[in-house]
Amino acid sequence: MQAVPPPLVRRLDRADVPLLYPLIRISLPHLSLRDWIRIGRRMVRSGARVQEGILVAHYGPGRPPCAMATFRRGFDLYSGDTLTADHILTLSYTHQQKIIDALLPAMETLAREMGCDAIRTFSHSNRVLNQDGPVRKLCSTSHITERTVRLDRNKEIVPPS
Repeated sequence: MQAVPPPLVRRLDRADVPLLYPLIRISLPHLSLRDWIRIGRRMVRSGARVQEGILVAHYGPGRPPCAMATFRRGFDLYSGDTLTADHILTLSYTHQQKIIDALLPAMETLAREMGCDAIRTFSHSNRVLNQDGPVRKLCSTSHITERTVRLDRNKEIVPPS
């Protein structure tokens, strides 16, 4: 059996927007195609002032995206400038960890480019299938674990309780 190479990760491209809709529809059924196209086009914007977007993972050029992660730049008093990934959605059960392992270094690179001091991710600690479909939703309303890591020390930030 041949090993599956890690997916490639890049910023959302205009051509990715309609290709991601099946994943969006399963994971976020309240979003219509029209709403998703509007949101996706906004997330495609690039430039020095852009503070939010989407990273997509895919298994090679010409292949549709197999995962996505939303991101936004923000600030909090404890962590400083922080890149936050709120939603990480993937279509793959068997390669889920490989996809996440590819997304994290891309997020670190992006955080450094955006001048962030830390990365905050939200992950689903109880890996359960969505009730509405076969896609694993790693960030849902229950069993959420937040993890913030300082870039300069690669050390997790644990806020005081």
